[in-house]
Amino acid sequence: MTTTAMVKAEGVHKSFGHIEVLKGIDLEVAPREVFCLIGPSGSGKSTFLRCINHLEKINAGRLYVDGELVGYRQKGDKLHELKDSEVALKRRDIGMVFQRFNL
Repeated sequence: MTTTAMVKAEGVHKSFGHIEVLKGIDLEVAPREVFCLIGPSGSGKSTFLRCINHLEKINAGRLYVDGELVGYRQKGDKLHELKDSEVALKRRDIGMVFQRFNL
């Protein structure tokens, strides 16, 4: 029996100008699996989490939550970005606590 990963990243890249922050991230988190993302300040942890919620757009790769592409719809070989209203509907099902949530 195969189960759909709750979070799956395939070759995710994210750059800010000439600074490449995420360099081909591959990751799978299974249902009910506990996953900790740790690293030094500036290593891309928060950027990656923001990409999962499509608060940041990735430059390359694919991100899935519960088997569905995040922020895009695939037609053939092409990705088409979802409208803001469609992204907002999907975002409702993805929980996130911001680093400075109390500000």
